[in-house]
Amino acid sequence: MGKHALPTGGPRERALLVGVELRGTDSILSLDSSLKELALLADSAGLSVVGESRQRLQKPDPKTYVGSGKVKEIRALAEETLADVVLFDEELSP
Repeated sequence: MGKHALPTGGPRERALLVGVELRGTDSILSLDSSLKELALLADSAGLSVVGESRQRLQKPDPKTYVGSGKVKEIRALAEETLADVVLFDEELSP
């Protein structure tokens, strides 16, 4: 029988959630529902959700996905909440 790592009950990583709604797209989930689902997934992964940020866009920015002002806002919120990770409810490319 193999060994498995078990949770130690130590501090959980803190996650900031980011949800984006693209105007003109037919999304199955509303932005609220999408962020609720992301929060549940984060919790299932052992993360503690410490905040969220939302933005509605016509189209994603090719460099940053969200607008440059929103990037600054997310950074400030991540610092303020001491977030360890920022989770976008969208697939991002490097």
